[in-house]
Amino acid sequence: MLRLFIDYLNLFFMYYILIYAIVFFISTIFSVVALNEENRKRKYLNELSLKSDDNYIPVSILVPAYNEEQTIIDCINSLSYLNYPEYEIIVIDDGSSDDTSNIAIDYFNLRKVARPIRRLVKCKDEEYVYEGTIKDNVKITLVRKENGGKADALNMGINISKFPLFVSLDADSILQRDSISNIVIPFMEDETTIAVGGNIKVANQVALDKGKVVKIMTPKKLLTIFQMIEYYRVFLTTRVWFNSFNGNLIISGAFGLFQKKAVLNIGGYNTNTVGEDMDLVVKLHSFYRKNKLAYSIKYEHNAICWSQVPEKLKDLKNQRRRWHIGLITSLSSHRYIFLNPKYGIVGIFSFLYFVVYEMFSCIIDVFGLVVIFISYFAGLLNIKFLFTFLLVYIFYSVIISIASIILENYMFKYTIKPKNLIKLIIFSILESFGYRQLCSWYRITGFIGYRKRKYQWNKISRKKQNNIDDI
Repeated sequence: MLRLFIDYLNLFFMYYILIYAIVFFISTIFSVVALNEENRKRKYLNELSLKSDDNYIPVSILVPAYNEEQTIIDCINSLSYLNYPEYEIIVIDDGSSDDTSNIAIDYFNLRKVARPIRRLVKCKDEEYVYEGTIKDNVKITLVRKENGGKADALNMGINISKFPLFVSLDADSILQRDSISNIVIPFMEDETTIAVGGNIKVANQVALDKGKVVKIMTPKKLLTIFQMIEYYRVFLTTRVWFNSFNGNLIISGAFGLFQKKAVLNIGGYNTNTVGEDMDLVVKLHSFYRKNKLAYSIKYEHNAICWSQVPEKLKDLKNQRRRWHIGLITSLSSHRYIFLNPKYGIVGIFSFLYFVVYEMFSCIIDVFGLVVIFISYFAGLLNIKFLFTFLLVYIFYSVIISIASIILENYMFKYTIKPKNLIKLIIFSILESFGYRQLCSWYRITGFIGYRKRKYQWNKISRKKQNNIDDI
């Protein structure tokens, strides 16, 4: 009886991972074709005038910040070099306990103003507002408010913004010069577009000069390398595939572009969740499908944002735990979408995928391997089954990662040196045995802390961004 139970359990783990491998394989193949076609099409953008200074939509860039004195100047400076005709920068200091506001005020010579703020969405009260201009007369506004969390800070940014589109940008993130002009394109190509997600890349070992990548170095820390590979896999495979059928449920909080009217339709960001970025996107899907309105939520791989990732295990644990609590909260809050045909492919496929292969995959990753190896050493599993399982696991874990690394190197103008490319491929094998299970365990703790969640900022250790003088 025990052997029969173990056999069925192991078969479940086997087929679970096999289906996951097939999904990733399909998404990778699709991504190669779709990205190649997209890049070919974008070569003619100038002829179509989609990137001309006569055809653009003004953008408000919202930078919510909490204790970002190490990164706030680099972030704002990078925004001053954006190749875009008209935009404004709005920094929202969410009651920082450090000198985030004072450093920005002094560096950019901002002046205090008495500016009324219309409450389009609810948020905590402001303490003061400063304004000024930076390079090429780009307007910058800094508002300091009572502490209320990132979602509340973004709601304040929406209230004070004046343009029809707004960018949500983390204060530790650096945009490339063409990031805004690229992320706006889906809005210009399709009038039903209401949100676009950007492509997030690891900034820890990248040197930038005035918003331009001048060198990409292989990270010295193993933890950073693993995250670099992980980001390649996520942002160049499933995001691109889900993009093809309007099924993306996540736009990274690090960099996303939204239609302000659409966000106001759903009451702004939810301040009662730790996963405000995913919750917002799921609410947009829900609202537009429930009201049978034409809409499109896109992913733009050419809109690149460089963001720092944790270099310490403690920071990684806190980040992944928080992300998973946010995922669980978003999916459980909108569980009415699950397998509901009224919500189309979002309910039938996207939501199902996120429940089965995002929310619960961490449990399978950890306990599946444990059960299978215990079964083998206890004599309850034959060598043929173990070999087949490992083959499937290696395929889904390693091959997809290697394909993503090669695809990344092929798709973008900057290239990784051959020796560094080989290093990344080798590390992609190591990443599948140890790092992934560690992250899965951190995510499992999210189930434990789900009911005790607190809506506060997720802070990791920051450092100043590398620039041309550091290499």
